Amino acid sequence: MKRTGARRVMATLAAVGLGMAAAQTISPTLGGNNQAVNTGTTTATVQQTVNLKLPEATALHLATTSLVFDISKIGQQDATWYCAYGKPGTDGVARDVSSNTDANFWNQTQVLPLGTSYSPTSEFGKITINAGPQVKAYPPVDLVNGVVDNKTKAYFVCYRTFVLQKFSNLGNFKLSVSRDTPTGSRGKQLMYIQDNPCDSFGQPTGLYQLTPGATRELIPVNLTVGTTGNRSAAGAAKRPPLCREYTSWLDDLVVVAVVVDGDLAGDNLATLTYTLESKAAPFALSDSKVVNP
Repeated sequence: MKRTGARRVMATLAAVGLGMAAAQTISPTLGGNNQAVNTGTTTATVQQTVNLKLPEATALHLATTSLVFDISKIGQQDATWYCAYGKPGTDGVARDVSSNTDANFWNQTQVLPLGTSYSPTSEFGKITINAGPQVKAYPPVDLVNGVVDNKTKAYFVCYRTFVLQKFSNLGNFKLSVSRDTPTGSRGKQLMYIQDNPCDSFGQPTGLYQLTPGATRELIPVNLTVGTTGNRSAAGAAKRPPLCREYTSWLDDLVVVAVVVDGDLAGDNLATLTYTLESKAAPFALSDSKVVNP
């Protein structure tokens, strides 16, 4: 009992010590030759400048360095990923649906993987997958009235998301992603990606296909303006708020989709490299890093 009491006293003293450490005493700033004196009969006026001097800074925080689509767990996976059949076209076959974009989207091609898409929910970080029926078996196959339905042997697509946080204080920033080029037979799976800053989370959207060796611009040109702190504050001021309050880091929800077709068994690894660039001048189409191998 005495030992327990002693531990409690030590814990209390430690907590008090932490509180005392947070209260720091500082001394007045002396200006040396930078002083001002003014005298008058009934008033006196002096001026002072207060300079918050910040270094240029650009930073990224990746919430996870490993994004796993473990198809052996299909049908029993948790709520962080989802697999479904595509949406058939007029001929009954689900294919990628591509469309061209304009200069604001760096003239990239937008793709709906197997005709699927995603929509934001009212809570930033969560999305709804717009697709065909959920896939619950691998290889994909299902019985309809006790008979195998060959349509259920089709390709399917899986979605995952994660948060990428950006910091930039130069006035303009852009984010790109590059995929490695594997030398073997694995790691060449069909992959698609899209980025959604918290302050501009909006309508259902397609993704950019990220083939081996490709580079894609993830932020539209009109959303590259400002510091991340300013953009984050704007998103936090919305009702309901989309961005976290009191932070200069801007949260992005990145969506990755993988189409499962004829890939080899085993680990199909793709290495993605995210690059955040900052500068004082606005970004233009000529700054594009897009690579189409």
